[in-house]
Parts: sequence; C-alpha cells; structure tokens
Amino acid sequence: MAFLTFLKTSAKAVMIIAFAIFFAHSGAAQTSVDVQKEKDKPAPKTNVSLPKVKQIDIVGLRSLLKPHGKPLLINFWATWCDPCREEFPDLVKISDEFNDKVDFITVSFDDLADINTYVPKFLQEMGSNMPAYLLHTPDEGAAITIVSKNWAGNLPMTVLFDTGGNIAYSRNGKIRYEAVNAEINKLLTPTTTLKSESIVLREAPIVELKPSIVTFDEGVADAKRDIVLGEYKIIRYGMTPGFLPSQKFDQLLKKYSVTISDRGCIVSQGFPEYARGYNETSRVAFQEKFGMGVASKLGFVE
Repeated sequence: MAFLTFLKTSAKAVMIIAFAIFFAHSGAAQTSVDVQKEKDKPAPKTNVSLPKVKQIDIVGLRSLLKPHGKPLLINFWATWCDPCREEFPDLVKISDEFNDKVDFITVSFDDLADINTYVPKFLQEMGSNMPAYLLHTPDEGAAITIVSKNWAGNLPMTVLFDTGGNIAYSRNGKIRYEAVNAEINKLLTPTTTLKSESIVLREAPIVELKPSIVTFDEGVADAKRDIVLGEYKIIRYGMTPGFLPSQKFDQLLKKYSVTISDRGCIVSQGFPEYARGYNETSRVAFQEKFGMGVASKLGFVE
C-alpha cells in the first residue's frame, strides 16, 4: 500500500542520512595508525547462527492463518518501525510464558534484501524463538485485507486468533503486555456449557474497590469474544428508552441468544466508551447474520 511504502522509504532515508554523517565525521579523524590497527584486528567470526526467516507470499500467509488446534498470536512488524522494535521484548516475554499453549508467529514487512541480515540480527538480539517470516508480495494491500478488513497497513499489528481461527483480540499499535496476557488467559480458561439451555457458566466477577478504567478497544474485544460464543448483548446505561416486557419479546431474545444489560446511571470511568465499542461491534455482527428487520425489533440499531 502507498502508506506502508511511504513509511518504509522515510524510515530508511533517515537511517542512511544518519550513517552518512557518522562515517563522514569518523573518517575525518582517522589516522594511518588507526588504519593499521584496523588491519591488525582478527577477522570477525562468520559461523554465528542467526534465526531462520522464511519468505512467504499471500498464499503462504493464508496458510499461516488457518486453525491448527491452538490459539495463534501473529505480530506484523518491521525493523524500520520504532514502535515495533519497542514492543518486541514484551512479545518475546509473552511467547516464553505461553509457548506450549499458544502458537506465536512474527511476519516482517521489511525488504526482501534484509531477510538474511537486518531481520534475523534483530531477532537474535531480542532472543526471539518465535517462527519468523518475511512477507514479499507485489500486492501488500490484498495481504493486509486477509488479516483484517479494518487494518490500514500501519505497523505494528498484533492479532490473536482462537482455536477456530476467529479473531479474539487485535491491536493496531504497540501492545500492552497486561492486556495481551489477559486475552490469552481468557482463551485458555475453560467454560462449561449447558446444551439444553445454551447457557455459558463463567466464574463470578471479582468485586473491585476501585473501579477500573475500560476503553473502546476493550469493548470491541469483549464483543468479538462473545460473538464467537454465539452470544449477542446490548449494553445500556443512564437514561435510555426501554422495551415493554412481553412474552413475544422475551421469546425473540431467547431465540437469537440476545441479552440486554442495564447498568443504570452510575458507571465506572471510561465505561461509555467501552459500551460504545461493544455495542457497535455486536450490532454490526447481528445485522449481518440476521438482517435489519430482526435487529430493529430487538434494539440492534444505531
């Protein structure tokens, strides 16, 4: 994509200018004694084993995204992307903690010329044992769309898939270690389902003395997780119009596995944004699956 190409060009241009200035100054101060010392130095070792980085195209990317029986966390990055480099230690830490329970993959958007140099050298510096790939395709836009229709191609991008290949969590930008750790634990925590009622039993909530601050992105992530489970919820708070209770309305709710959550007028900090993220995600998914007619009857409208 044009945006991604611009980022690559800009980042590498800055690096080239910086190296040029450095070598210009260092060269001016070099003497014949310095040159002789450089010649006398032993040749650098060439047998250092670097991590293997495999080249993939769009077909290879599709294969990586297929369900393989475990949750999958895939991170898209590049050596020229500063936020990517900054978040990498957290990725390595998370992969070390869950390496036997979750599959981890990194996909670089670096130039193909860097597949045996800058990319593996950085991975070695980070101590990364995650399978590493470099995406090389003339149509990066198509590859980006495969991952997520809501991704514009800016880096870094981290996506967590459940065992069925559905997106359980995504983050466009630097990850937060605590947030990703919590999302993985959610996928790994078993739930008990009563098939006769299609009810999912969860652990009782922990009462917090200080209300936590929730965000729009967390609302989106929670809605996606519930949608995967076949649950749809409308979150309401404050002074909102309600539906008169009726047997027909209750039957519709039960038929389409819809619940209405009323939080009243007192909510924690950030909750309106959380509710907006949850409701927008849930509404779009419900309308796509059951149509606008049913969505309007149940309140899944803007």
